[in-house]
Amino acid sequence: MAREIKEMPINPMECDKYQRDTYNYLGKRGVRRIDGRRKATGKAVYTQDIQLPGMLYARFMTAPYPNAKILSMDTSKAEALTGVRVVFRYDDPEFAGRRVLTTYGGEEDLLAGYSYFQGQHMGVVVAADSVEIANAALRLVKVDWEERPFVLEAEEALKADATLARPEWADTNRSENPPSPPPDLFSFGDSKAGFEEADRIIEFKARRRYHGGANAEMLCGIAWWQEECLELWLHHQHPYEHKWTMHQYFDIPMNRIVVHAPYNGGMYGGWSWIPYSQVATGVSAILSRRTGRPVKWLFNREEDFVFGSMDPMTTYFKIGFKETGAITAVKHNTYFENTGFPAETHLLENTRIPNIEAQNLVARVNKGPVTAIRCEQLPGTFVMGHVFSRVSAELDMDPTQVALLNDGVEGEDTAFLDRFKKEHGFPQRDSLKECIDAGKKAIGWEDKWHPPGSRQLEDGKMHGMGFIWSHEWDDNRGAATCAVMIQQDGSVNLIALRADIGVNAESTYCEVLAEELGMKFEDVFFRNHDDVYLPMMTPDGSCNLTTNSYVVRRAAKQVKEQLLKLATTEIDAITRNYPPAFPGLKPEDLDVENSEIFVKKDPSNRKTVAEVVKDVDGSMNWGLEYAAIQGTTHAPIYAWAYHRQGEYGTEEGRHRLCRQAHFCEIEVDPETGQIDVKKVVNVNDVGKALSPEAVEGQQYGGTYMGVGRNLMEEYIWDPVTGVLLNSNLVDYKWATMLDIEEVEPVIVETGMGYGPYGTVGVGEDVATITTHMMESAVYNAIGKWVDDAPITPDKILKALGKI
Repeated sequence: MAREIKEMPINPMECDKYQRDTYNYLGKRGVRRIDGRRKATGKAVYTQDIQLPGMLYARFMTAPYPNAKILSMDTSKAEALTGVRVVFRYDDPEFAGRRVLTTYGGEEDLLAGYSYFQGQHMGVVVAADSVEIANAALRLVKVDWEERPFVLEAEEALKADATLARPEWADTNRSENPPSPPPDLFSFGDSKAGFEEADRIIEFKARRRYHGGANAEMLCGIAWWQEECLELWLHHQHPYEHKWTMHQYFDIPMNRIVVHAPYNGGMYGGWSWIPYSQVATGVSAILSRRTGRPVKWLFNREEDFVFGSMDPMTTYFKIGFKETGAITAVKHNTYFENTGFPAETHLLENTRIPNIEAQNLVARVNKGPVTAIRCEQLPGTFVMGHVFSRVSAELDMDPTQVALLNDGVEGEDTAFLDRFKKEHGFPQRDSLKECIDAGKKAIGWEDKWHPPGSRQLEDGKMHGMGFIWSHEWDDNRGAATCAVMIQQDGSVNLIALRADIGVNAESTYCEVLAEELGMKFEDVFFRNHDDVYLPMMTPDGSCNLTTNSYVVRRAAKQVKEQLLKLATTEIDAITRNYPPAFPGLKPEDLDVENSEIFVKKDPSNRKTVAEVVKDVDGSMNWGLEYAAIQGTTHAPIYAWAYHRQGEYGTEEGRHRLCRQAHFCEIEVDPETGQIDVKKVVNVNDVGKALSPEAVEGQQYGGTYMGVGRNLMEEYIWDPVTGVLLNSNLVDYKWATMLDIEEVEPVIVETGMGYGPYGTVGVGEDVATITTHMMESAVYNAIGKWVDDAPITPDKILKALGKI
């Protein structure tokens, strides 16, 4: 019986998502980036660059132990040091014991008197005339510590007699910490029946260890309390959320808080998702209020390693499948460290696997907090990658064929998706097949793929081919506001606050605005750094482009209506009336292109937008010119808009339609274990590439991030002391341009996204899925599984029995 296809609920704020007939800028290459010159010449301003009059510098004490409590603290020598302006302690009588309720749904101590991981910022903060003086003052602080036992592994932490990782917070190590605690148990279909139906069943264990992000700009922020107003400069992806946090903590009205979002020198999520990032803002605000001066807090490079990605996990798999390659059931038990995310999501969202069972257990351990670092989908792609790689290998099948055979959604096959596409006006295209065909051609798959361990090169190295796939995300979540205004000279401003993380957003949103309004690209401008009380969707979840482009389109359409109405309406000014620029016509008789308003039936009859908005009757009358300078003869051409993007899944009837596929070619030295990455091909169906160069930028950057995490990135703790040993960019290994010989990005455009013009996101996707691609390539090369990532040379040699 065919499954019922649910109607997608109508979102009254949603614009038409389908393609335009023609494009002047969107999808075109060579559109000059608005921020390009600034960034290329070093003139772009980052939070680290900002210097304010009389500014102080704040430094936090960091914990030397992974689980400890302050018994006593002597700060007298630090307070007496010349240049020290204020010392703020954990036991401050005004704030002791108070916690900050963050926008992520959890609480954090403003300044803790205990540590739950080595390197935690806690105990005391010093604000001084220079960073050097602040550091010197911290060295003068004397602390009497109570050192406590610690636990570093999730499975150990969940034992009945385990040491408590955070005794001040809970009497158990079972965690339900935000932002995204997975459910303990998940069940879809009937896994018992699925395993009974299977021809084969395999079981194995796989692990992914802690890793993080290497931002060019170290973490920092500025607070300046001036009388009743608080001003903030934030190196953060979610600047507007700090406004709410500071409002609720200090009981200050939100209209007295101003936030600025300078350029970010790398983010990748990470710090922006950790509740303590908002705590640092609160501490600097207190220091500023007590000194009356702006205060910049700063972390050094070692302290940038305070957090990690949310996929340190150990998973036990059980998979049932047919001889044909059809997967009948998947069961997995996963142990997360400190935070997790549902690991079954990708199996559910883009496969026909009918039976899925998962247990997700999150344990508190004495390591730093973990969060989404490109991105929270890592647990899902981890599970997805291992399931399909193992099934393909067990059956000696081409993994691309196993992928195509199991493509679908929520247990349904591609026939269901075809009906869904037809009923909702989407093109009848097979996204996964298009991605796989393009990728196979680019990498020469048909000529190079081979059985595991069967191809040794002349130099003795083993040749391997890897493949991984999933859906493309995200096009169906988030909310945004913005405004559009036409100035008296005909230039146009896009007005909103949005953190910039280097993905060509300023230019792309201006392209959307120019396209929809009919303006030249150079006549449109977006300065997104300052607080204009209209927050766009914050950069996260790969859903900025879809959500924010919708809201820009909506505001643009309203402004265009106002503009055409102005062009056909008599203006009633103070001293006289001005005839319309296009007398006797209605707004629907006109259109706008190339920053000119023209008559549809007579395109030669046209005036520039500047002429219409500045000089309504075309007379260049002095009085009107004076009015245009001092005020205006007509109401401002201005509109604001709001958009909420619908969620995906069965409840709202939005199924994932776009896919991605990635391929790699490697060589493994069986004597040293060294892996040489010869080529990576990324194929992403982004629906519609609004900025092709930006899409390719994400593919390039995501490849290096993903491959680096797969092969080398790992935090290493001393098991005896609990101290993080490689919190620097020398001992923490990460991929550079020399580590991958060739990257070939391929863009597929099916128009099957839920975003405007049929687009879908791409930002997180490549880094998140290529993080788990090398397992299949290494197995294809040496015929042995290495299921403990990162796949370092010693693990290769161990798999080969050489160590």
